[in-house]
Amino acid sequence: MLVHKIQKQLRRPVASCWRCGLAALLAGVGLALAAGPAQAAWTAAIKKDPLTRESRCLLLSDTQTISDGYEQTPVSLVFNGASLLVVTGSELDGSFADLQLVVNDEPPLRSNKITPNKMILNFDQNVPDLLQRLREGRQATVYLRFWPTWPATQAYPVSFSLIGFSKAHDAFNQGCRSVGPSSAG
Repeated sequence: MLVHKIQKQLRRPVASCWRCGLAALLAGVGLALAAGPAQAAWTAAIKKDPLTRESRCLLLSDTQTISDGYEQTPVSLVFNGASLLVVTGSELDGSFADLQLVVNDEPPLRSNKITPNKMILNFDQNVPDLLQRLREGRQATVYLRFWPTWPATQAYPVSFSLIGFSKAHDAFNQGCRSVGPSSAG
């Protein structure tokens, strides 16, 4: 209803509508307040490790959903202390050797380590450097192929925000205990 009123007000000549600016400003403030503060895209939580199935502290991204060629499938990033895992709901295809992770504009990190169930891609090389990239980054993009996809076309990008990664990583390093507001996010 408010949006309709604003649109109606905006159709009037600007000189005769000082209320239009005020209404638009208030609508913008209302929308910003309704949206709330920016949410962190990462959390540290006790969950089952996708590899070992044992409960432990994990660093978890928000889940993204993409098409695997047949249906929508969830994709998330999970750090278990030893590896960054790309966990999917569909079978991965590593036959093209182009599965990779890119943080910002950094050179890609490649991996062909797919678990036997073919639904988890494992990045476990140079983990300290990878964590530093993630802490300093704004966005991480994984490029995935799903099986069977015919005809083969390309690896599909799935992007993850790194907002809140540093703060969640700090909590992860403290055994999933919350860290104070002084931590950089």
